[in-house]
Amino acid sequence: MIIKCCAKYGLGLIASLLCLNGYAETTPLIADFKAKYNIIHDSDIVGKAHRTLKNLDDGSIEFSYKTDIEWFIFDDKRHEVTVNKLENNQLIPLSYKSDREGTGKNKYYHWQFDPENKTVTNLKKKKPKPQSIDWPEGLQSRLSYHLQSRINLITGNKSFNFKVMSNSAKVKNYHYEYLGEEDIIVPFGVLNAVKLKRQKPDSKKITYVWFAPSLNYLMVKLYQVESDFKQIHAELVSVESADKQESTLSSNE
Repeated sequence: MIIKCCAKYGLGLIASLLCLNGYAETTPLIADFKAKYNIIHDSDIVGKAHRTLKNLDDGSIEFSYKTDIEWFIFDDKRHEVTVNKLENNQLIPLSYKSDREGTGKNKYYHWQFDPENKTVTNLKKKKPKPQSIDWPEGLQSRLSYHLQSRINLITGNKSFNFKVMSNSAKVKNYHYEYLGEEDIIVPFGVLNAVKLKRQKPDSKKITYVWFAPSLNYLMVKLYQVESDFKQIHAELVSVESADKQESTLSSNE
């Protein structure tokens, strides 16, 4: 009887197992999410920020960061988007776009990356042409390294040295120092978080970033100090995620 049942349902079981195996192989390292933040200056909420990730049908990853700040006569709206592919837990940038509007000069950048030929194309130009650059291993866009930091934490990689291409197509070194873990309070709630620090060489500008292990190392707080009078930080308010573990956690919004 058992043999007959296996013969009868064997093909269906095999097909089901193949489907399950296929699903496991394509399960993304980071599920789609949308996180909302308050932007704070001198204890006042002066704006909002959103971070969004989408796993696209072609296997690439779209990651975006959007901010909207209004403070007295100062107005600043920014939107950055980067599309990347992921190989062996390493992001490879395919495109980067940045748009800034508000007080002062508006700025727009749009770069296309060709990792096979090690070229980049400035799509902002009227007649875009690929240009060769010094393409180091692990090259990142001005936004993708944010996501790579999270991937490194998820995969247990404690190295936070990044080669980042600037909007002038020059490659710069970004180094973050791992400072350990601490409990923090943000509008989302009380969280245990990993803390990283970056200080620009020969500069007073310091950036601190916190990632929460309980939220698959989502960035939950960012604090930037440029001078005694110029300080700003972002704090997590809520997150919507396709990941069941993250979506079960409610915010205090």
